[in-house]
Amino acid sequence: MKSYSSGSLGIILISLLLETETSHVVSPDPVVAVADDDVILPCSLLNFTKSAGLIVKWSRSNLKDPTGKDKVVHFYRDARDSNVDQDESYRGRTSLLKELKNGNVSLKLSRVKLSDEGNYMCYILVPEPNSLVHETVIQLIVVAVSNPVISINGTKGSGVVLKCEAKSWYPKPEMNWLDSERQVLPAGSAETHRDTEGLYIVRRHVTVNKNVTNTFTCRVQLQKFNFTRETEYNVPDEMFPTVPWVWIAVPVLIVCVCGLVVGFMWIKYQKLRKKIDVADQQIKELTDELDSSRIKSDQRIKELTDELGTREQELTEQLAKLKQERAALVSSVDNGCHRFSFSRTLSMSLSNKPLRRNTMAHSMTEKADVKEDEETNPLHQTIRTA
Repeated sequence: MKSYSSGSLGIILISLLLETETSHVVSPDPVVAVADDDVILPCSLLNFTKSAGLIVKWSRSNLKDPTGKDKVVHFYRDARDSNVDQDESYRGRTSLLKELKNGNVSLKLSRVKLSDEGNYMCYILVPEPNSLVHETVIQLIVVAVSNPVISINGTKGSGVVLKCEAKSWYPKPEMNWLDSERQVLPAGSAETHRDTEGLYIVRRHVTVNKNVTNTFTCRVQLQKFNFTRETEYNVPDEMFPTVPWVWIAVPVLIVCVCGLVVGFMWIKYQKLRKKIDVADQQIKELTDELDSSRIKSDQRIKELTDELGTREQELTEQLAKLKQERAALVSSVDNGCHRFSFSRTLSMSLSNKPLRRNTMAHSMTEKADVKEDEETNPLHQTIRTA
């Protein structure tokens, strides 16, 4: 069988790549592997019928040789593995599935390490019939998990302090305590450290009290990658400290005192509440009475105002009527006096009697007539009264 050196393999592969047409196979989803387990990196061709002259090369983009080229993870040609230039870290840990009739050249990587994480390139060269090169890139994610360990870390009050420790995890996990009903328990903050290999160590404490089952679970998980490890622990009844009677009596006494104080305050509050209710009722009654009195007063004022207005109108009408009557009487008197004076003057002028002789007599007679007229005439009495 002809052997090839590292340089000659590289030259042959490069020359073949330059002389052939390249097609890219769609990359699958990232592959997640657990450290120390085996993993399959998928790579295959569809409608593949001939395996004669097939060349397969697996390499890593972040793993370079001194010349800057990708180091070989696995190399296959001439119907056999040819790993002369294989990187030392992969020696004895790689193999092809070699289902060549189906075009499956997936790589099996055994005993996975954290350092194996990265992007892997699968190159497939098919010399016949069209000399095509197919390339696929697969992302490998490596996680490290382990079962958590639970131990008793002392007591606190009437409870037991439990410690959960999970070593060799990657990446950083999440830790929780669960009760028998799978409910998350309130616990202290998780303590996180890293060992010399870069793996995470996580610890978390919780104080639990005695219950029906005394069963508690520590759960550690990588939610992003759906990895979970759990450990269940049953605390024996004798591990819970016995509570002295004083510890029970004091809380009970405190509760009783608080109950008495609350009861006394409640009774006092009820009495004050009744007084307040009575005062509110009296205030309401007085307010209603005041409102009723105000309404009656307003109504009475309105009635008096209406009555006063009516009376004022009547008096105004009577006064106007009296003024008219007085004016008529004054006018009648003035007219009567004028006629009387005119007739006397006319009579004296016709008689041609000396007036001086009869002046006194006439004046006296006139006054007597007027007086008699005033005493006998009701009209003159009314005018005098007015």
